[in-house]
Amino acid sequence: MAQTERNSNLRSSIPITIRQLEAIIRITESLAKLTLSPVADESHVDEAIRLFLASTMDAVSQGEGAGGIGGNRELMAEVDKVEEELRKRLPIGWSASLASLRHEFVQGRGYSEAALARALRVLQRRETIRLRSGGSQVYRSGV
Repeated sequence: MAQTERNSNLRSSIPITIRQLEAIIRITESLAKLTLSPVADESHVDEAIRLFLASTMDAVSQGEGAGGIGGNRELMAEVDKVEEELRKRLPIGWSASLASLRHEFVQGRGYSEAALARALRVLQRRETIRLRSGGSQVYRSGV
């Protein structure tokens, strides 16, 4: 497949996470149920992928707007710094309360609430951290 992509100068595959793949499978199954089909077929998969890509592109374009993360380079740089400091602050296997991190990063180090919240979401999506105890504990689970 990689050789075919190089030869044709087109990309026939895109990298996705396991969670994204599972989301596409759930969407496919839901579409099959909506049509009262006992089996999901190729048309359901195609529509699930279309919906997934459309929603992903919509999320990206919203982030690029004037008020979004993509439109604010300073906030993006701040988020990167917060991510780096969170990794240093929480070695793998350690946890801290969200309230103490908020106090330390926002009041103590002067970062914005938005940057901290965004950094935590990004690290959670990358499975670097997990929120536990109803979101009140931040656990460092991976790289």
